[in-house]
Amino acid sequence: MAVRIMLWAVVSAWLLFGLSWGVLHGWIVPRITEFRPQLEAQASRALGVPVRIGNITGRSVGAIPSFELQDVTLLDAQGREAVRLPRIVAALSPASLWGLGFEQLVIEQPELDIRRAADGKIFVGGLEVSKDADTGHSDVADWVFSQAEFVVRGGTVRWTDELRQAPPLALRQVDGVLRNGRHRHRMRLDATPPPEWGERFSIRGIFRRPLLSAHAGDVASWSGQLYAELGRVDLSQVQHYASLDSADMALTQGRGALRAWADMGKGKITGALADVALRDVDARLGAKLAPLGFDFLAGRIGASRHANGFEASTEGLAFRTRQGLRWPGGNLALAHTGPARGKAESTTLKADRLDLAMLAQIAGRLPLDSDAQALLASLAPEGLVEKLDARWQGPLEAPASFTVKGSVADLGFAPAPAAPARAAAGPAQAAVGRPGLSGATADFALTQDGGQASVTIRQGALELPGIFEDPHLPLDELTAQAQWKLSGRKIDVQLRDVQFSNTDAKGQAQLRWQTDDKAGTSPDDRFPGVLDLQGSLSRGDGSRVHRYLPLVLDPAVRHYVRDAVVKGQVSEVKFKVKGPVGQLPFADPAEGDFQVSARVKNGHFTYVPKSLQPPGALPWPALTELEGELLFSRASLEVKDAAGKVAGLPGLQLVKGSARIADLMHQATVEVTTDIKGALSDALAFVAASPVAEMTGHALAKTTASGAADYRFKLKLPLHAIDKSSVEGSISLPGNDVRFVPDAPPLGRLRGVVSVTDKGFSVAGAQAQLLGGEVRIDGGTRPPAAADGKASVAFKAQGSFTAEGLRQATELGLVSRLAAHASGGAAYAASFLFRRETPEILFTSNLQGLALSLPAPLSKAAESALPLRLESGLLPGSLEAGQ
Repeated sequence: MAVRIMLWAVVSAWLLFGLSWGVLHGWIVPRITEFRPQLEAQASRALGVPVRIGNITGRSVGAIPSFELQDVTLLDAQGREAVRLPRIVAALSPASLWGLGFEQLVIEQPELDIRRAADGKIFVGGLEVSKDADTGHSDVADWVFSQAEFVVRGGTVRWTDELRQAPPLALRQVDGVLRNGRHRHRMRLDATPPPEWGERFSIRGIFRRPLLSAHAGDVASWSGQLYAELGRVDLSQVQHYASLDSADMALTQGRGALRAWADMGKGKITGALADVALRDVDARLGAKLAPLGFDFLAGRIGASRHANGFEASTEGLAFRTRQGLRWPGGNLALAHTGPARGKAESTTLKADRLDLAMLAQIAGRLPLDSDAQALLASLAPEGLVEKLDARWQGPLEAPASFTVKGSVADLGFAPAPAAPARAAAGPAQAAVGRPGLSGATADFALTQDGGQASVTIRQGALELPGIFEDPHLPLDELTAQAQWKLSGRKIDVQLRDVQFSNTDAKGQAQLRWQTDDKAGTSPDDRFPGVLDLQGSLSRGDGSRVHRYLPLVLDPAVRHYVRDAVVKGQVSEVKFKVKGPVGQLPFADPAEGDFQVSARVKNGHFTYVPKSLQPPGALPWPALTELEGELLFSRASLEVKDAAGKVAGLPGLQLVKGSARIADLMHQATVEVTTDIKGALSDALAFVAASPVAEMTGHALAKTTASGAADYRFKLKLPLHAIDKSSVEGSISLPGNDVRFVPDAPPLGRLRGVVSVTDKGFSVAGAQAQLLGGEVRIDGGTRPPAAADGKASVAFKAQGSFTAEGLRQATELGLVSRLAAHASGGAAYAASFLFRRETPEILFTSNLQGLALSLPAPLSKAAESALPLRLESGLLPGSLEAGQ
């Protein structure tokens, strides 16, 4: 039964179609002129305005007949001609005939004046085509959009916009096509603007209207897409007529090519996508923001808005600002959804090839809040974000949760200066600044609970304000695996597999830092936190050790290490830091552990730097070619088991030496201990060329000696009061020949110990050969005399001499010559005083044992006694006279 009904329905439809086709061709077309009044009346009802048709003819060629209407006019309310259409070609079909419309309407070379009044009403010619205030729709629009096909060829349109107060615009060679289905509309418009606008453009659209829409011209209910193609356009001209700006954003200038797609929803633009290739562009992204100027701007830009959020994107976007900043061309996609049904707002950001330096430099022209702009200005970031994928729930300034993944190359950001220390803080508690970075590449992933990153720095640097005196730390290479966790107020950071190198050192380390669990309730009490650092160096430059001494150490200590350690290579370096950073270097073992050990080779140690000495003072000879062990242990610094040489004195060898600062934190004092072997002549050169010469009043300036000796010295150098330095030492003489002054007889095979201090030196019980016999010597430096204020050297000698010894002592002059008449020997006592480099000698003997064959009364037998006293020295008053 159903099949029979369907069959009858199909047959009936074809019968009706055939009947309509026959009526159309056989009755209407031949008599079309007779139907002109009816057509005028029908058109007037459809358009809502009086319509007059000058002439009408019909042609029945093919399946679709056509009609030509000439001099079609539309009249205004006063009966005046408002619009004249010279020629219209209309085609009818059975389907259009059933709908009381046309299959196609072609309007040839129309000239239309379209005006938007100041109140927003639209007029074509003198006819208002805006929505009727009572019905809410336009009859003209309903009629136009109910025709199957509407075509305009070679038209001219003059547009006047009184609402925008823009200059009149004339479009020539206007060609348009409008194809209307039951619920679908397709259209295209091509037109040639004035030359200053640009070249011919094309606008196309595809739209749908709701199924239950009662009015075909109700554009406000349409949804679809609009496309515009402008091969060459000047946006400074377009912006007078089209809404290229809003209260917050504006595009006021630009020349070039433009393609744009706009998504429509219920008559409103919900999204837009544009391919642009423009030059000399001016844009403003906020009402209160400075404009952005571009030499060129190319790429794809898109944006869309939905009921509860928005999306924005760029693709292959590249530009160069008028300041010469070039954006490399990248992609960005931003999507935001507002809160709904108990769900927090959410945002997704995906991007690649983001130039951080350019973002920072144009931040003041971007719609960012003041905090974000201040942060960008402070960081001054640089680098290229190669990939970024970020998602967060809640507002950006305080997200409830987030996930960020990405990679960045050539990353850098500026440090922030160290904040002033709190009033109650000591040097070890001074605040550190925000670190800086340059030349880094990183792959990272982070959430609100923590994250991880793989970091590589090549030919870059770290900036560590508040940690080192020179905060700039160059790095040839650094690699590290970083991981951090956030739990409430607690922060835990770990760096694993850290490998680093620069001109100063090469090594590896492991690090863990966390906030202080024992801190109070204030957020600042968690910092500077607790550090656990361990590592080693395979090489290092000893002269650069001072550069890595933290600021918690006294400046005098850091500067002493800088000036004292002139040269050296370090190896087998091991370092360990464990404890609260604020307590470095952990003078109390209960606070933490700070250990650095290293082997030193080819070192050069100026244990008393010139910077610590008064101007013009003689330098202390440095120790060179040192090998030993360097050790930082908590608050102490020590050089142990050192061996080397004394600079400028090749005959002296440092057998064992050490240097120590027991307390780096409080009134640091350097203690230097040396055990030296070598030629006594070089030791005398040491005295002559060092502050010891002044200490001894230059009494040994003309002393000469042979043979080697052992020397042990200990220096104490208070860095805060170097003038209070002290020297203790000894010189062990195994049997040397010594002549104190050229005019004095030499001491042969001198054996004994010379004790040396910063006050001078002393000798007790030294043994030597003098004047052919053995002698015991005691003496040393005397305090300055009141006469000249200079120190002197005095010796006492007890021993025996022989006639032969006297004859050989030609320095004694007459005594030596008289000894030619003597034989045997005698005991004696003598004293020697060296002042102003002139010896004063007192010699006494009873001459018992010495025979003299001289004329009476000087002749004597050996067994008899003859008291003798010889004295030589400066004349009275010579000291006062300065002679």
